Amino acid sequence: MRALAVLPVVLFHFNEQWLPGGFVGVDIFFVISGYLITSILAADLREGRFSLLRFYDRRLRRIVPAFAAVALVTALISLFILPPGLLEDFGASLRSASIFFANRYFLSVTHYFGAAPDELFLLHTWSLSVEEQFYLGWPLLLAVLFHPKLRRFLPYILVVLMLVSLYVATRNAVLRPVAGFYNSNGRFWELLLGAFLALGYLPRLRSARVAEGVAGLGLVLILVSLALFDPKKILFPGVSALVPTLGALFILWAGEEGRTTLVGRLLSFGPVAGIGLISYSLYLWHWPVIAIHRYLTFRAPGPLECVLLFAVMVAVSAFSWRFIEAPFRRSGPSTTRGEWVSVGVGVGALAVLVAIGTLFTATGGLPGRASASFLKTEAIVNTFWKGREACLIGRTKDRETACRFGDPRPDAPYFIMWGDSQGDQHGPALDAVAQKMGMGFLQFSRAGCAPQAPDPEGSGWQSNAVQQCNASRAEAIRRIVEDPKVAFAVISGRWTNETSLDVAMARLATAVEAITAAGKPVLLVAPPGTFPNGGGRCLVRRAFMGADDSMCGTTRAASDAEGRATEQALEALAKGHKDVAVFMPRALFCDEQSCHPRTGDVPLYYDGGHLNVEGSLFLSRALEEALGALRKATP
Repeated sequence: MRALAVLPVVLFHFNEQWLPGGFVGVDIFFVISGYLITSILAADLREGRFSLLRFYDRRLRRIVPAFAAVALVTALISLFILPPGLLEDFGASLRSASIFFANRYFLSVTHYFGAAPDELFLLHTWSLSVEEQFYLGWPLLLAVLFHPKLRRFLPYILVVLMLVSLYVATRNAVLRPVAGFYNSNGRFWELLLGAFLALGYLPRLRSARVAEGVAGLGLVLILVSLALFDPKKILFPGVSALVPTLGALFILWAGEEGRTTLVGRLLSFGPVAGIGLISYSLYLWHWPVIAIHRYLTFRAPGPLECVLLFAVMVAVSAFSWRFIEAPFRRSGPSTTRGEWVSVGVGVGALAVLVAIGTLFTATGGLPGRASASFLKTEAIVNTFWKGREACLIGRTKDRETACRFGDPRPDAPYFIMWGDSQGDQHGPALDAVAQKMGMGFLQFSRAGCAPQAPDPEGSGWQSNAVQQCNASRAEAIRRIVEDPKVAFAVISGRWTNETSLDVAMARLATAVEAITAAGKPVLLVAPPGTFPNGGGRCLVRRAFMGADDSMCGTTRAASDAEGRATEQALEALAKGHKDVAVFMPRALFCDEQSCHPRTGDVPLYYDGGHLNVEGSLFLSRALEEALGALRKATP
């Protein structure tokens, strides 16, 4: 069963297309964990030998040694390959993972401009934190509910807790999908599902035929979720997670009381059982191996590389199980004093990891490892437009003040910049140009929400994020059209993120027609082009390792293939409208053969698709000419 949980996760992380639903392996493991640990707790409680101290001693000896080994090795490698900014972030993740708070940390850094997954070497520890947060309170709650006067209420309380947690998970999957993924309160029901079986609240399967059928159904449910679940299309976790978790529950249920089903025999096959034996170490080691490979190569591993990397993972995991996991699990103390000492050693080991993480963060990633010129490059790459937090991310309640730029005079004429992150990135250039023009501008932007007319109300079910995006679109159009002080609009976005280009252009045309009908000219700004290997982030990573950065760019042919369709669509939209112009900056980053995320030694991009402040200012003169031409054509 553990192999059935860990192997899909490994395959999914190698290549999502190979096993789209492989991520549900974590949910399968939560059910297994809830079943096994609760079985042990219940046995201790029934026999009157339950001890919180003994329980946490077991947990620390089970979890900490292998985790500490992975964390220390990964920290050592990170010292050599991560630049200061990323090492500082790694230190924060190490500290959080070592106090089993990684899920909350990764939730806090998972946002539109967050680090790429291959830069987060401890990303997988979020699930370990969820599990340990559950076991922080579950043993004590179970011990209380095992009291003779309360025990009859235990199954009902379990059901209520599961339903509440499942409701939270489903609600978050709709309203806050990232929080729904990482928050422990929406995952606890999966652990409780296993606990429900462990406590004997499901009827015994007396018929071998019924048991075979239940086990077969469980395997089918798991295989269906592995094959058909797509993380980009399914709301998860929530009600949908019932498919793989019930599958795991059914297999466990059918195999109770020593019964062996056909599914059980399949899962007992030697190599499968061997993977299950080392599953914890394999889970811990697999992601750093994959992430570091991707970090160094800027790509997913190919089939042959996956075979070699998997062999390395299995070898290291087998070594970890034999010489780190197993010895600590077998040699537990037999006295209370020994348990206290054992717990102290475990907590001490975690404290050392916390100290290492704190060293990395407190020093800003040990910048002494890098040259002054590199630190300057890193600082340029990571410099954002001052309006990003307030106006794009939306961390302000006073947009009229916080998102007003350009000429600061209250009576100065102004225009509106409307867009997603593609619009926000032009803030520095528009600020400089607007001041030269004696104008202000108001930034209307929302991350991941391309500027266009709202989706039709009859387009079907819409998530909370889509509803908020459409409300933002409607407000931007209304403000541009109805405010007599608005002279014109600058609209910039990446219109192909949400829907097809044709649909996006049709909705953009609807918005533009409404704006121009009100006598307001429009400047449409095309995306500046993308760099698949990470643009500015690639420059920083390669420069720190002293490696050639030519791979950070792209060919002109590839750039044209990626960007020309949008540019032509914008040109077609503007054709025939004297009050609509198009600014296409992509060619300014290219020569005849290639395109570059830098000019000279100055990086112009933050990541593979967004300009930094220097990149925006690089376009100032061309943007000033485009706005000047628009104003001349439409006084």
